[in-house]
Amino acid sequence: MLDRDIDLLRPLPIFAHFDEDQLRLIAFSAERKEFESGSVVFREGELADSGLLVMEGSVLMTEAVDGEEVERAIYGPGSLIGELALLTPTQRPATAIARADSTFMVITRGLIRRILEEYPAAARELQAYLRERLTNFNEDLKAARLMESAPAPGALN
Repeated sequence: MLDRDIDLLRPLPIFAHFDEDQLRLIAFSAERKEFESGSVVFREGELADSGLLVMEGSVLMTEAVDGEEVERAIYGPGSLIGELALLTPTQRPATAIARADSTFMVITRGLIRRILEEYPAAARELQAYLRERLTNFNEDLKAARLMESAPAPGALN
């Protein structure tokens, strides 16, 4: 069972540089929560202090737009929801609803902080990963702004 949980953690980019002992500590220490089909896992706007790894089942993410619930994404086994909450206080940007009977591994920010304090090399690797993600995000924003400000093809200057 523990080996299966580690196998779910291993491919996640945020844990890519964690070694076997660190992944085992997460898998052993994280709480498991089960939700019946149709149950709300969390609501948009709630404070988030953990990430949830879908172990079994699936979850539908919805977001309130102009008073209507809009479906945004569906996540299945192996998906990590709330990665940012592992590192910093944040709010849930969407509501998560179990689409089937589902099991989640709840990984708290406190657990990740403990690992990063006990394993400084993992902290450095995670910092490099986050720096790369932020750089890519900034480049994507710049490209989007350039696309918005570029004249339409065939437009007069």
